[in-house]
Amino acid sequence: MEEIRFLLARHGQATSGPDHRWTRDDPLTELGLRQAAELGRHLAALRRPPERIVASPAVRARQTADACGAALGVDVTEDERLIEFGSGAVSPFTLAEMLEHLPYDDVWHPDDPGYDGETVGAFWQRTAAAAEEILGGGGRPLVVSHGGTTTAILRWALGIAGEVPDAFHFYVSNASLTDLRLRTDRHGHRRAVLVRLNETAFLSDVTEI
Repeated sequence: MEEIRFLLARHGQATSGPDHRWTRDDPLTELGLRQAAELGRHLAALRRPPERIVASPAVRARQTADACGAALGVDVTEDERLIEFGSGAVSPFTLAEMLEHLPYDDVWHPDDPGYDGETVGAFWQRTAAAAEEILGGGGRPLVVSHGGTTTAILRWALGIAGEVPDAFHFYVSNASLTDLRLRTDRHGHRRAVLVRLNETAFLSDVTEI
């Protein structure tokens, strides 16, 4: 297999104040829309820009993907498997409560459930299945999703087993870009190179939440 450039982008800022509870229908803020536009312009200026875009169906991810698609002249397709962990239920915590009590748990284990009952292990499995299918489609894909989804895809790319607890964290800012290069070597083993993680130099305002 030839080397495939696998780009991962997180959605732009999408919170709406300290008393807000997240849902999959949350739109981007004005700042988030600007971040999405800046991400799109950066992608369009790359020497080898993405050839296709696959996005989480969450509104904030789809808006970000649409801004990138407009800049690149590329259509966007959705994949439900890219939705963020716990998105099947409204977050029981407001933003203010989340910031006050973080971290909820120091280490997530595969059988730990989210707000909607899905386990972390099941989340890793569905994101890995989505990534495998996207990789198999060839070309230069851009995946637009979420912080947790990006981390899960990085686990898949780096060959971290599903039973290994989530004892580490990849820092992923809003509208940031992560650059993976994937290929299969002559022995049939997958080789992954993490070229860039959480690139934000092209953003005028960098936000975490």
